[in-house]
Amino acid sequence: MNRPPYDGPGPDDERGGGMDEQTLRQLLQGAVEDIEPAPDALEHIRRAVPARRTRRRQALVGAAAALILGGTALPAVVHVATTGDEVEDRHTNTASSQHTPEEPGAEPDRVTDGGGRPEEGEARNHDEKREQRKNEGSKGNEPKPAASSPAGNLPAPTNTFAAVSPICDRDQLGKGSGSVGPADRDGRVYGAFRVVNVSRAVCTVGGPGTVAASPRGSAESGRVSVVDHTPGDAATGLPDPTTEPSEVILQPGQAYEVKFAWIPTTDGARNSCAKNTGGASPAPSAGGGASASPAAGSAPAQQQVVPDSPPPTPPPSVVLSHTPDVGEPAVADAKIDDACAGTVYRTGPIATAS
Repeated sequence: MNRPPYDGPGPDDERGGGMDEQTLRQLLQGAVEDIEPAPDALEHIRRAVPARRTRRRQALVGAAAALILGGTALPAVVHVATTGDEVEDRHTNTASSQHTPEEPGAEPDRVTDGGGRPEEGEARNHDEKREQRKNEGSKGNEPKPAASSPAGNLPAPTNTFAAVSPICDRDQLGKGSGSVGPADRDGRVYGAFRVVNVSRAVCTVGGPGTVAASPRGSAESGRVSVVDHTPGDAATGLPDPTTEPSEVILQPGQAYEVKFAWIPTTDGARNSCAKNTGGASPAPSAGGGASASPAAGSAPAQQQVVPDSPPPTPPPSVVLSHTPDVGEPAVADAKIDDACAGTVYRTGPIATAS
């Protein structure tokens, strides 16, 4: 519908005090009736409105984060600035107090620039001192060479080896040997097993290993036992068990020892071992070696058979063997002679000096 263009209020409008609502509505509708939206306007609105909301939300979150960060860092910045100013003022006062006149009655020297203004020269001097302090601080923070560190701060070699040394396997332990000392008047015997690290690597002894006792000869197998050495037991000649190390680390070629003690029972000393008397021979007949001739008419007597005597029993002894914690075979043997019944007390592995 074509409407006549509006030329402004007419005489009737002026007389009426202005146009009415219906006329104003028609004018506004006529002004926009030729305007049409773009074909993709609705799709654009659907995309633009959420994007605008997202940007607005991000802006609010960023502003809040900046506000919180600024409120947190501001006291620290103010403190650093205040402390720096106090330090600079203190250094300035100290430097000024150290200036002395070259001649009596002369004024103190001041560092000035080319224009002759002392304030700017002092400011430059402060800047140079500040740079010098920064350089000195950076030099102080540099790591010191390892050679300058004191010997007391170096880690102990044992702790270092313990952190990197694996458990000794069976191939690394060899050259085993056993030693037995002389018996004292009570029949007590002390000895030790010695095992060497035959490899070229550092290793840790995995455990105490085993010590086995094997009675021989007339020794009583049911009365021979092996126990660990404990405080207050009968093996007073062995090291104090409370001082034994918790772990033993062996360098290549280094050995460990397992010490032992043979303590016979009160009735198992040398003089109480069972004696083999052997078989008894028959008594000789009266009148010499030949027996009397049988009487006439009687049957001839049968010749008496003498039984063979049993073989002599070997002397009593106890053979000890040590097997490392990693397993068979045993690495060393030790023989205790004239041992019938008693107890073997053993220690754990103890590293030797060499």
